Amino acid sequence: MRLLIIPAVACLTAFAATSANANVDEAIAVFEKVGADADKLAVYCDLSDAIDETEPEEGQPEPKEDPAIEAEIDGYIEKLGPEFEAAWGTADEADENSADGKRLGAALEALDAKCPEDPADGAE
Repeated sequence: MRLLIIPAVACLTAFAATSANANVDEAIAVFEKVGADADKLAVYCDLSDAIDETEPEEGQPEPKEDPAIEAEIDGYIEKLGPEFEAAWGTADEADENSADGKRLGAALEALDAKCPEDPADGAE
């Protein structure tokens, strides 16, 4: 009986790893589609700007959650559609230090790079 359990566990582990990689590949493909669609890219850039508002300034404490900004962020994610929402969730759940997390981070950085620079950012 023990001999049957080991291959079964190995198969399940391999399936889970393949499934996770498929989710990451799908998420990256969604991010690339957003970057190729001018309308969706504009919404993503607004999303990115709204997220930046929730980030603390260097050396400052974490700001309190702002329900209005959180609702704005949720609205942008909803506008980008269920595929984007799933991809965003995949990126959010990924360990940023893992290979998949680094791939997702690079895909999001590439997407961010397509957003126009905020003039206020250059004033720092």
